[in-house]
Amino acid sequence: MKFGSFETAKRFFASVEGVSDTTQISRASTFISGGIGGVVAQFTVYPIDTLKFRIQCQSLSSKTLTGNALIFSTMKDMWNEAGLRMFYRGIGAGVCGIFPFAAIDLGTFEALKRTFIAKEALAKGIPASEVKLSNPTVLAMGAFSGCIGASLVYPVNLLRTRLQAQGTPAHPYTYTGFMDVYYKTVARDGYRGLWRGLAPNLAKVAPAVSISYLIYENIKSILDLD
Repeated sequence: MKFGSFETAKRFFASVEGVSDTTQISRASTFISGGIGGVVAQFTVYPIDTLKFRIQCQSLSSKTLTGNALIFSTMKDMWNEAGLRMFYRGIGAGVCGIFPFAAIDLGTFEALKRTFIAKEALAKGIPASEVKLSNPTVLAMGAFSGCIGASLVYPVNLLRTRLQAQGTPAHPYTYTGFMDVYYKTVARDGYRGLWRGLAPNLAKVAPAVSISYLIYENIKSILDLD
């Protein structure tokens, strides 16, 4: 959903800007396209994301169900509590976090990719279309762009997670909205608390994002979609 929406948005901006190739669109359009891809993906998986957090935050001692039974029981409890709105609790904060993250992540990767290809083409005296990125290069670019994006928007994602997990044994606090969770978090943990858990998050983001780019770039090449 993310990469497909990203490419669709890039084609749209290419038509708006009057260029024939998506690699020729402006940097601003590339970053906006990345944000759009992230938002589409976020809306698609958000209910599953919320369900995951609810299950993770349940008390282990109180769990009498496991496997699919636990999943469906948690879904039923969430639906009875607030219907579909429960599955999208915190979506506003999620969108506020995912748009800049995806824009920075995808935009930075595309910018690094363009710069590298241009320099390689110039150095080797070949057309840019003939430059191929090595797998280690793609992994390094993906890890860098993902870590930059994740670090900048981490506070928003932390607040969104707390909205999703509120009222559970692992996070018994409750909130009335985004600003309420922000003020209460700062009051309890200070401003440094907004970045609590950043290191393990980056330890997850760096390999996850870099591998997704590696697979994406190689699949595009295999399917001749470049």
